[in-house]
Amino acid sequence: MLNFLVYPFFQKLSMESLLLEIETPHRSLAKIAADSIRISIIRKELKMGQSLTEAALSQALEISKTPVREALSLLRSEGLVVSETHKGYKVFTMDQKELVQFCELRFALESQALRYGVKCNHTGLTRKLELILDSMADNLGESDLENYLSLDTRFHRAFFEACGNRFLSKHYDSISSIIEAMRHYISNTDSATQTSMKGHQFLVEKIANGNSEEAVSLLEEHIVNWSRRAFLETSIS
Repeated sequence: MLNFLVYPFFQKLSMESLLLEIETPHRSLAKIAADSIRISIIRKELKMGQSLTEAALSQALEISKTPVREALSLLRSEGLVVSETHKGYKVFTMDQKELVQFCELRFALESQALRYGVKCNHTGLTRKLELILDSMADNLGESDLENYLSLDTRFHRAFFEACGNRFLSKHYDSISSIIEAMRHYISNTDSATQTSMKGHQFLVEKIANGNSEEAVSLLEEHIVNWSRRAFLETSIS
């Protein structure tokens, strides 16, 4: 049983973690703790820049500090938390310059994966994206936001599944948690999801027609607009 009095935002996460533990009993406490903290950061239940201490997390999760320390180390390697000398950890933050640089990296990886995906598996990629797009259209309501954002993640990851380049995929995986977290900062209104949906629809049209370079141009526009909305949202959070 987890202690929800210390960090109330773990109430929902804790049940998910316990289910993970039941389904995969050989997972370490450190990985279970990392999953709980990661989901909390992604869903904005732990805010950007918020301080994290091993002691408080250990009490909230009712486990020792050792697996919590290992979990925070793992999350640091994903970029979701940063360590502060003599202060412990805090949730990551980005200034405008860092956000632009991050989006440049994201675009570089996704655009290349998209090119390779269209070239290597055009039919399969198109079909998968169309299916995901249909599901996204069914989850545009405010109560379906988590489903929509999860589908958004699947949409962009499909480029890497189709491209056949495991090295590209590995590098994308290393920043995927930050991308997911940023989505929750920019896609929390109906207008944001509607804008997102239209962008994805246009992108699938270009991909379906085999216009990979036009699709890449749309992808660049999509990510640039994403970065602008992300900076606006994080600036006022």
